[in-house]
Amino acid sequence: MSKFNTLALAIASLAVSAICAAKDSHQLEEVNVTVSPLDKPADAVAAPVSVLSGETLRKAASATLGETLKNQPGVANASFGSGVGLPVIRGQSANRVKILNDNLDVSDASSTSADHAASVEPLLAERIEILRGPAALRYGSGAIGGVVNIIDGRIPTEVPEEVKGAVELRHDSANRQDASVFRFSGGAGQLAWYFDGVYRENDDTEIPGLAIVEHEEHDHDEDEGEHEEGFNTDGYVGNTNARAHSYSGGVSWITDSGYFGLSINKLENNYGIPLGTHEHHHEEEEHEEEDHEEESEVEAVRIDMTQTRYDLKGEHRFDSNYWDKMRLRIGYNDYEHVELEEDAAGTRYANQAWEGRLEITHDSGSEWRGAYGLQLSDKDFTSDEGAFIQPSRTRSAGLFTMKEREWGNWHLDLGARIGRVDVDPEYEEDRNFNLFSTSATLQYFLQEHQHISVGATRSERAPVAEELFADGEHLAEGTYLIGNSDLDKERSINLELGYHHHNEAARGWHAAQFEASVFFNRIGDYIYAQNTNDLFDEELPIYAYTNRDATFYGAEASVKFPLRSNLSLTLFGDIVRASFDEDIARESSDVPRMPPLRLGIALGAEYDQWGWEWRTTEAADQNRAGAYEDETDGYTRMDLSAHYNFNIGDSDAVIFASARNLLDEEIRNSTSLLRDYAPEAGRSIEAGVRFIF
Repeated sequence: MSKFNTLALAIASLAVSAICAAKDSHQLEEVNVTVSPLDKPADAVAAPVSVLSGETLRKAASATLGETLKNQPGVANASFGSGVGLPVIRGQSANRVKILNDNLDVSDASSTSADHAASVEPLLAERIEILRGPAALRYGSGAIGGVVNIIDGRIPTEVPEEVKGAVELRHDSANRQDASVFRFSGGAGQLAWYFDGVYRENDDTEIPGLAIVEHEEHDHDEDEGEHEEGFNTDGYVGNTNARAHSYSGGVSWITDSGYFGLSINKLENNYGIPLGTHEHHHEEEEHEEEDHEEESEVEAVRIDMTQTRYDLKGEHRFDSNYWDKMRLRIGYNDYEHVELEEDAAGTRYANQAWEGRLEITHDSGSEWRGAYGLQLSDKDFTSDEGAFIQPSRTRSAGLFTMKEREWGNWHLDLGARIGRVDVDPEYEEDRNFNLFSTSATLQYFLQEHQHISVGATRSERAPVAEELFADGEHLAEGTYLIGNSDLDKERSINLELGYHHHNEAARGWHAAQFEASVFFNRIGDYIYAQNTNDLFDEELPIYAYTNRDATFYGAEASVKFPLRSNLSLTLFGDIVRASFDEDIARESSDVPRMPPLRLGIALGAEYDQWGWEWRTTEAADQNRAGAYEDETDGYTRMDLSAHYNFNIGDSDAVIFASARNLLDEEIRNSTSLLRDYAPEAGRSIEAGVRFIF
């Protein structure tokens, strides 16, 4: 642990230096974030917000959302092989992290199960906004842990002066993935249009060593090791090849007072579930009498996902001394995926959902400005007979208001929301929940781009259908899930203390960027799937949903210092600890699947035509695995990236390359249910070219 102590001391000392050096305040180009309805720049938002855009986003963009965001402060990746990766924010995931497409729920099945991919394409994103901490006021109870908002530009908000476009080709040696991306936009008069698409295809993910790691203490069946040998793979993770394509088109009518637009997106994604969970169960049932050689020919299971999404977006700017803007967003999503077993259709899941949001903001130029909003949603989830979750319909409605005022160097944000969630299953009695959330944050601006903030949020979350009514074998996860129709709603009290300094317009040490957050989150009646340490049919571990009070606390910090010759040095780290408030005899009090302590360093440079970055992240062992769960070893991950800009006639082009996991470490994510079956990719190189015109 000495290397952690040394690096932690370095971060602390440099953080103090950054606070002392941050005395200049030149004007910074403002980029407003949409997670605030009041058109505020990211460095003025009281809540901890990260924004990925431009070359930073292009370097991070990957096939899954979790993989794209895993290097952001407080964000980890809950991977399920190369086809699925979902973000974990401060230890919260699934139904506590809202994944949005331009401020509306993606309305897929990714929160229902860890093997369901999010129906978004990071390679098509123009910007990704990450809000760490509760955002239930504006987005509902599903955002009690945080928000990831993907902005894709499908619905234009202005008419381009000329036709613009970009084409990108990239190849990744980790799984021999080829990806092609294109986007075009243009318009004439008051009409603006947009079109984009992506196609990607990959083989199995290459890794150092064996895919499956065994834990003797959890071998409930004396023959389990023998069966695992039948489908363990060396040097790659079997059945992780994938193929996906997505296309979108949008059109808008632009006026002097606003715009109104429509878009359509079509997505198809076919990916494999890593060998070791689903296949193992079928081995026992269907190949019981076969010899070891025949048993090795395992049944490969795949997910075949299709989605068609329709979006409507409009904005009207008032000519008023009080009212500012009115925004309307409506989305309808027709989602379906089928589990394929040796190309034969198995269990089918579908979700037909619509969501609408109406917001109106006011700014009288006096003391208070704010927003009022109405949010409605209706989700009709269906599944085949025998699925682990029965069909259900979930309706929700919410009213919210957000207010802010300034005086001197002080800034105050207040907000409140009331809502109702109705969950109506097909075979059981429905459950109804009334929800109430409030928040208050106080900021003090030491300089224009330097502030301290302290905030408190009270949020409530209603249990979702799978937590209430699950009852069946979830073979992709290798578990038997049992819901609890008597679950209470969660009640979260979150306290946050933050410091933020960004001044990119400054020079020398005054341009140092520093941000840090410390949070404490107590969740009453926290809902989780408890490992019962029992087996179903002598094969699948039983997980039962229950309420249990829990406390989460942690911190994130990063400091970036400009050095000579365009060099910059960045130190970063994050940590989250989570435990249940009351012990259960002979059980661990730790909340399972939490991310480990991470500390790191990055050195990079930006010149007129090219730039590079070397980044190393050290992750500690995760020894707080939770009851009947296995610990996860730490790792050292080293990456190197570079890009070169050049011109071709009147067009711009970028050549980029990244060398990832240079040490060829075996990296298993403690946040993943498949950590013992599908480690991250080994040493690899990704390279590509992007043309912009």
